Amino acid sequence: MKRLIFISFLACLLVIGANLSCKKEKPLLPDLYVHDVSCMGANLYITIGNQGEGSLPENWSSLSTLYINGETQEDIVLNRPTSTTRGGIQEPNGLSHYLIPYIVSDIARIDVYLDYNNEIEESNEQNNEKENIYLDPCALPDLQINDVYLNEKNEIVVVIENIGPGVIPQQVWTADEQPDCTLRVLVDEEEKCLNKMCDFDPDKALEPISGIAVFPTGIIISEESVVTAVIDCDEIMMEKGEENNVKTVVLGGE
Repeated sequence: MKRLIFISFLACLLVIGANLSCKKEKPLLPDLYVHDVSCMGANLYITIGNQGEGSLPENWSSLSTLYINGETQEDIVLNRPTSTTRGGIQEPNGLSHYLIPYIVSDIARIDVYLDYNNEIEESNEQNNEKENIYLDPCALPDLQINDVYLNEKNEIVVVIENIGPGVIPQQVWTADEQPDCTLRVLVDEEEKCLNKMCDFDPDKALEPISGIAVFPTGIIISEESVVTAVIDCDEIMMEKGEENNVKTVVLGGE
């Protein structure tokens, strides 16, 4: 009797083990969603996130459809973002940012349909649509070189102001792959300094209207020199005016 019970017990263990070995662990999948629709300068700026537990596969590609006021726009190529945060949608909890070449000069209705060609297997396919997002007209910031002077150490100092009427988008500072928004300083036409926004304004002083950033450049001059400061964000951020992005002064030699 005991022998029979023991044999039955072993048989049960074998069956349970076989079932466990046959079970495959479910793969961790990504889950794409529309995180934000906003402005970058005067242009439409769309942020897509991955809120799933899995990464996207290697060599992935995907397209998304964009409608503005009911009209179809050029597809968004998801694997070609303008910039990324936390590794982009390739990684869990990552964000990818897309600058759309559409100037939002009036109230716009935005509809976004992610991965319409179903190239990406996701844990949730029901949140790939974001419809009827109404975006107010985008007000433009306006960066101006207010002053270029020497401090008590004969160091060149540049003062930049956002004279508005729009704020500067935070993505200029926060994206992993920062868009090219730079401050250049030339001495006698020779470039001496080239800094990105996070270098010359780490505290985001320029973000609000009338925000001012004071940047000691580290450039010391002892002789009379022609100094030019240029704030250049043309490739990523439209401004109300571009003519005030340059200031040239004669410093030193006193």
